[in-house]
Amino acid sequence: MKRNNKTLNAIIAGMFICSLASCISVNYMSVTRINPDGSCLREIYAKGDSAFLAGNRSYNPYMFNPGSDWTVTPSEATGKDAKYNVKISKTADRLEGFSTESKFDEKFRPLVAPAETLQKRFGWFYTYYTFKTVYPCIADKIPVSIDKYMNKDEQELWFQGNFSAYPGMTGLELKHEMDNMENKFLEWYTKNVQEAYFDVICDFEKRLGNSRHIAQLSAIKDSVFQNGTDELVDILKLFDKYLETNYFSDLYKTDKRQIDEMCNERLLEDLLSRDIEYKLIMPGKLISSNAPLISQDTLTWKIMAANLIPDNYELTATSRTANIWAFAVVFLFVAVSGYCLIKTKMTRF
Repeated sequence: MKRNNKTLNAIIAGMFICSLASCISVNYMSVTRINPDGSCLREIYAKGDSAFLAGNRSYNPYMFNPGSDWTVTPSEATGKDAKYNVKISKTADRLEGFSTESKFDEKFRPLVAPAETLQKRFGWFYTYYTFKTVYPCIADKIPVSIDKYMNKDEQELWFQGNFSAYPGMTGLELKHEMDNMENKFLEWYTKNVQEAYFDVICDFEKRLGNSRHIAQLSAIKDSVFQNGTDELVDILKLFDKYLETNYFSDLYKTDKRQIDEMCNERLLEDLLSRDIEYKLIMPGKLISSNAPLISQDTLTWKIMAANLIPDNYELTATSRTANIWAFAVVFLFVAVSGYCLIKTKMTRF
């Protein structure tokens, strides 16, 4: 497995994308601008084909179906080599209006329909805006729990880039920790692939009414998996070898497309291949945020389904706008009070 040594975060992201999501990554950029009145504008960029750009919505490049209230336009960057060439945009009276009204394939729910909230709180001098978006954990969709291999601190570092449990460590110490986590991750990943393939073959045999085969596979599964392979073809060959047959290899040759589709679904490859560059523009002055990148008035998070394996993944930000009228009222009150006080003193003398 090839490493990128520029940053530990790059190691985490690169290893996971290359290993668990073995298909090509599909990229999106979502830009959300929150206005002082609480209304929002959202623009989502993607790479669409010529049919979609020409108006054919059946060639939709997005993870959800944009309704008629979404405006479709070419993005600023177009051409064959452009990362994004199409943009959909929509305004809503409230932040919650985007995700809850979308129609999407259920497998994409964790990335398409996070819980989004915006609280607007009035203070005398300032109005405060608290943004929070929660992408839900997908642990229940994975055959073997990561909890059996990594503790929570390790999971949050490996999948979410959270180093808070490892303060003050030297590079050598961090490398040692990361090497241990890598071994645990690979063991967990291999086990998940094996179990997913086994479940798919059993489901396929159940459809064919071959319950005897399922019992035979269950009896030899642990012995086969000790080999450590995570390639379906090799696993099927081992099943054949133990049972002295060519049945399972021949079955895969005959029904390869259907079995591969079932495996991809079980391994969440469609979901895990998607990533979102989430940009947020808050009203007024930023007070706090957990965004890893802040550039002028724009907050940026990189969201992958891998981030959602250990726990929910939260985006938070708080900003404030000055209530000019409140300052004006106070200034006027102070000015009038001062004037009255001076006039009173002058009258006495």
